[in-house]
Amino acid sequence: MEIKHIISTVILLISISSFGQKWNTVEFINKYKYQEVIGNIDDIDEKCKPDKYARYPNGKKGIYSFISQNTVIPKKATKEKISGTVILKYVVDEKGYATDIEVVQSVSKSLDKASIKVMKKMERWIPGKADGKNLRVEYRQPFTYRL
Repeated sequence: MEIKHIISTVILLISISSFGQKWNTVEFINKYKYQEVIGNIDDIDEKCKPDKYARYPNGKKGIYSFISQNTVIPKKATKEKISGTVILKYVVDEKGYATDIEVVQSVSKSLDKASIKVMKKMERWIPGKADGKNLRVEYRQPFTYRL
């Protein structure tokens, strides 16, 4: 009975580790059409400039598609006919997650919160790289609301 338990555990560990390795492989990147997205380069030090910027499924087109499909305009903004562009700053970290999300340009608290909520749902990126190492890359993303 104990041998069956050990074998089951080994099989489970192998399947979990092989599942984790599927992300960030050439096959995975090609299958989901990850494309490089140029980040914020205004204040970038030449030493910190990535060799490759972070990649997202279908690049900028994929980002805008994701945003349009996941943005929910708050009832308050609709009722008050609030329009404008919220700009968020965020970092794609070394593991490929959108982190450090901040509002750079605000329209209203309700639209700011709606924009941040979408960014937090964003799919995992392939991180940027410099000298073969994963690198944090900063981005700015506009959310335009027209009512």
